[in-house]
Amino acid sequence: MSPSVYDTAWLSMLQKPGDDKQWLFPECFVYVLKNQLPDGSWPSYASVVDGILNTTAALLAIRKHLAKGDDSETSNLKEICDKAEDALRALLREWDVSSCDQVGLELLVAAHLHLLDSEGVDSDFPQREQLQSLRDAKLSKLPVCSVYEAPSTLYHSLEGLVGLIDFDQISRWREPNGSMMGSPSSTAAYLMHASTWDDMAETYLRDVLRNSSGQGSGGVPCAWPTSIFELSWVVTTFVESGISIGEAESSAIAGFLETSLREQKGIVGFAPWSLPDADDTAKTAMALFYLGRRPETYIEALINSFETTDHFRTYLAERNPSISANINVLSCLLVLEDPTPYVSQIAKSASFVCGRVIVGDVKEKWHRHKLYWMMLLAKALSLLYRQTQQNQKFSEHLLSIAPGLREQIPIISLHVLMAVIRLQGCDGGWENECEITAYAVLTLSSLAHLPWTGTHERLIDSINRGKTFLTAHGNQWKKGAYLWTEKVTYSSSILSEAYCLAAVLSPMPSPTAITIPQPFQVPEKIARGMMKAGGLFRRTPLFAQVEPQVLRAAELQACYALSDLQRRRLDIFPRTGLGEDKYLIFIPLTWTACMSLQDDSVSLSVLYDMMVLSMLNYQVDEYMEVVVGSETQGEEGLKSARKIVRQLFMERGASNSGGNGIYKHFDIPEPVSEPSNGNGFAPGNIKTVLGRYVTHILEHPAVINSPQHMQTRLARELEIFLLAHIDHAEDNHRFARQLAKSSSNPPSIHNGSGEPNGNAKPNGTQKLATPNPQLLHYDNPGRTFYNWVRSTSADHTSCPFSFVFFNCLISSTHGDILGRRAKTAYLVEDACRHLASLCRMYNDYGSLARDRDETNLNSVNFPEFATEGAEAAKAELMSIAEYERRGLDVALGELEGELLESGGTRWMDAVRLFVNVTDLYGQIYVVKDIATRMK
Repeated sequence: MSPSVYDTAWLSMLQKPGDDKQWLFPECFVYVLKNQLPDGSWPSYASVVDGILNTTAALLAIRKHLAKGDDSETSNLKEICDKAEDALRALLREWDVSSCDQVGLELLVAAHLHLLDSEGVDSDFPQREQLQSLRDAKLSKLPVCSVYEAPSTLYHSLEGLVGLIDFDQISRWREPNGSMMGSPSSTAAYLMHASTWDDMAETYLRDVLRNSSGQGSGGVPCAWPTSIFELSWVVTTFVESGISIGEAESSAIAGFLETSLREQKGIVGFAPWSLPDADDTAKTAMALFYLGRRPETYIEALINSFETTDHFRTYLAERNPSISANINVLSCLLVLEDPTPYVSQIAKSASFVCGRVIVGDVKEKWHRHKLYWMMLLAKALSLLYRQTQQNQKFSEHLLSIAPGLREQIPIISLHVLMAVIRLQGCDGGWENECEITAYAVLTLSSLAHLPWTGTHERLIDSINRGKTFLTAHGNQWKKGAYLWTEKVTYSSSILSEAYCLAAVLSPMPSPTAITIPQPFQVPEKIARGMMKAGGLFRRTPLFAQVEPQVLRAAELQACYALSDLQRRRLDIFPRTGLGEDKYLIFIPLTWTACMSLQDDSVSLSVLYDMMVLSMLNYQVDEYMEVVVGSETQGEEGLKSARKIVRQLFMERGASNSGGNGIYKHFDIPEPVSEPSNGNGFAPGNIKTVLGRYVTHILEHPAVINSPQHMQTRLARELEIFLLAHIDHAEDNHRFARQLAKSSSNPPSIHNGSGEPNGNAKPNGTQKLATPNPQLLHYDNPGRTFYNWVRSTSADHTSCPFSFVFFNCLISSTHGDILGRRAKTAYLVEDACRHLASLCRMYNDYGSLARDRDETNLNSVNFPEFATEGAEAAKAELMSIAEYERRGLDVALGELEGELLESGGTRWMDAVRLFVNVTDLYGQIYVVKDIATRMK
């Protein structure tokens, strides 16, 4: 581990009892002073917490030295101290407490601020109460008094308990090497506050100074020694990449690791006799397996010590679980020759990890970079896949416990694949860092073993370019990046070099076609249909230039998502008497394909929730057209439907017709038995069916947890959407009556050129043209085309309410942009209205034939297009649509400018995804009408 200013500062404060003028480690104080930055702070290696902890500890050390220093030092130290205090206050003002999860931060920062308070340093800041709440929550799980009962993670951070515990009562839990859980700062705090000097603890600190990464510079790391951690990580990394370890080395390493496990009853920590944890135990057991030993005898200890109801914990009383620790436990169980006895634990850890990845809640506590956990996960999934192919009993049992893994594993692995490839730089590396590039290469190498990834040219080229980058920068392999998380972030030259070597020497995959076996096989009909849909996408402007492999990966993701959509397709709307829902296969692909065009702007769970909403929006369109818009309903039926919709929202207190805008839970009644309207639907069930639809949307967990103004707006927009369907049905009825009247009045029919039909019989009588409704016009629409397309028609597309629902889904992760200042809210709504109008015009452009056959009102039926022929009218409609596109681009550009300086870029990326998906549907309709025909 790299040296830490934080731990070094604690050593610099040590004095032996009775020697008030002599500092025990003066070289440590010199190291601290040398590392102060020009602004007065100390390095923030990779996070603001690093800077705060380094600065608070260093400032505390300077204050201690000022109190004991001679006059010659005081003036210079006072100036250093003043700059440090100003720098600390600046760091604290900018700190977002809730966004951090470093080891023990809730104890350490709070304790250091309290110690500085006692030294007369004003360190108050806006979120201090929130920090105190986190500290109290930590101590409620692991009370201070527990330090007297048994070793715990508190022993690694005893400096955070100064003034709270009696240090004389904890000496018995000191480790055999003299340390307090391998922590120099914790050991120093123990020495400072125990009434009796501990020579073993002093010896440990001298060993750290002499033998750790500081190499005599006066600096010490956050933890030492870390022999089990480093050996087990290096061995597993090498063997998994095909690097052989010599027989003598294997024997020595295996003997050391196995002795450590045996002496600590099957569980270990990062060094012999340190507090055991699931992470090091799992990696050590894996290393033993790879070195030819039998680790099964230690698996029971791992499970008994660290298994919880839904995951594996790293340590007792941890605030947040670690995804990497759970992946390492998963991999440990999967390397066994027969993992069947542990299938329930495998299902548990796999489900936990997949669930966290899907909801986007991956806050890895031991490492800062997402490519690290992606590398571990890719390896674990390849191991799991191999076991499903080699052991049918295991495969069947696993999927009986966790059936969702059948779709989750391919979707997540493809998600990781596309993310890693997308992040690669032009130079072949990732972020111009060797260690990070090694993670990426090893991730892709593992994913190449999964059949659904398809070892295509893009994947092989990406691996090759990554290896070339590493080879060209071989002199930087030992220069580890500050990526690993302890009290402060650290780098590891040993692990960096090991990962780089493993990446360069990992076997290259060979090109293979995609052939997916059971239990992950995609039905042939779905696979063919999705490839056909992908071919249609390639004809749209949005995907015309996209690499085929990228779209193919999105197609496969969509295949697995479609399986779940099919299981839910009858949850809300009946489909009796309807044609094939051919749009269904397009829905998941629109989202996965558009997601592949940009960084991961939203989680997979948001993506899936929007797929479900897209399906429901198609279904409500069908339902409203068949049941509500049926000719058998007539004006009374439409009036009744409008009343039902308003009643649904009034009963929730959310109707636009009145109320306070706060909706309440609404119990949907059971369907009643009433006469059918001929389409398999009972009119009395309209409220029941629509009630289920409204409930699904308004009582979605993300909606309930979103800001109240979003919930109110969503209910309002949803009611407008449903009422727009009824208004549109009313327009269709009027238009159909007009067509019927026109059919009985032949002279009013034109040939599409604006001239009367010129076909005449020899006797001079006119030959009547076959009525062609697509060329007729809506004579008395009651409003202009502009007004219609911006109101009823745009609302009918579902875009406005879906956009608000989308914002509810992302509000907890991307922020509440809709509730910001007036201009921002205006631009958002303007962009949404442009988008809805644009998509309505694209839809009508492509669905003219279907609208003609079903006597549905189309944009070109408005009087403004009266002088146009069919093709000319379509061209005019497309021209207006492109005008709306320019308006959309302007609004989005303005919005992006508004959010650039206020931290809204991630929200903007998510909105771009929504816009692309919505726009894509319009582009698809221009190419091909995919809606269900009703007649």
